[in-house]
Amino acid sequence: IGVLANAFNVMTSRLRDLVSSLEQRVAERTIDLEQATLQSKKRAEELQVVSEVARAVSTEVNLEVLLTLVTKVISERFGFYHVGVFLLDTINKNAVLRASNSPGGKRMVARGHKLSIGQVGIVGHVAATGEARIALDVGADATYFNNPDLPATRSEMALPLSVRGHIIGVLDVQSTQPKAFTQADVETLSTLADQVAIAIENARLLAESRQALEESQALYGDYVSRVWERKTAQAA
Repeated sequence: IGVLANAFNVMTSRLRDLVSSLEQRVAERTIDLEQATLQSKKRAEELQVVSEVARAVSTEVNLEVLLTLVTKVISERFGFYHVGVFLLDTINKNAVLRASNSPGGKRMVARGHKLSIGQVGIVGHVAATGEARIALDVGADATYFNNPDLPATRSEMALPLSVRGHIIGVLDVQSTQPKAFTQADVETLSTLADQVAIAIENARLLAESRQALEESQALYGDYVSRVWERKTAQAA
C-alpha cells in the first residue's frame, strides 16, 4: 500500500507539472497570437494610410507644392514631429533639404540646408547607398548628425527616394520617442517612399516639358518676328 501510495503521489505530481506546463504554453501562445493580431491590424492600418497619402500627393503637379504637401500629410497621418524631403543636386554631391513640416525644418529649408552625400548623417548615408537606415537612439548612432534645429529628435528613419533604380532624394522622418521605428516600419514606409518618388519625378518631367514648350514658343515667336522684319524691309 505504501509503494502504491508513493507511486500515485509521484504520478499526481507529474500530471500536475504537465498540466501547469501546458497551461503556461497555452498562455504564451495566446499572448503571441494577440501580439500577431495587433501587429497585423497595425500593418493594415498603416498600409491604408500609405494608400491615402499616395492618393493625396499623386494629383499635385507643382513640384514645390508637392514637396510641402508630402511632409505635411505624412507628419499628420503617421504622427512624426519632423518630416523632411531631400533632393540630390544636379552633380550628385549634396542632398538638399527642399521641404519640411516642422518649424526647425522650415528654418533649415530657408537657409539652404544640405548634407554631403556619403559623408554627413543618416541622410547622407542613405543618399549614397540607397538603403534605408534607422537610428533608434540618435545619441548612440555614429552616423547621426546632431542638429540644433531639431533638438527633440530621439530616433530617426531615412528612406531612399528612387525611380527605376536611380536615387533622386531621401525621405527623412524623425520622432521624439526613442526606438520609435522597426523594420516593419521600414517596409511600410518604403512603399510610400516609392510612391512619393514617382510623384516627384512626374512633377519634374511636367515642369521640364512646360519649360521646353515655353522656350520653343519663344523661339518660334522670335523667328516669326525676324521673318516679318525682313519682309517689311524688302517691301520698303
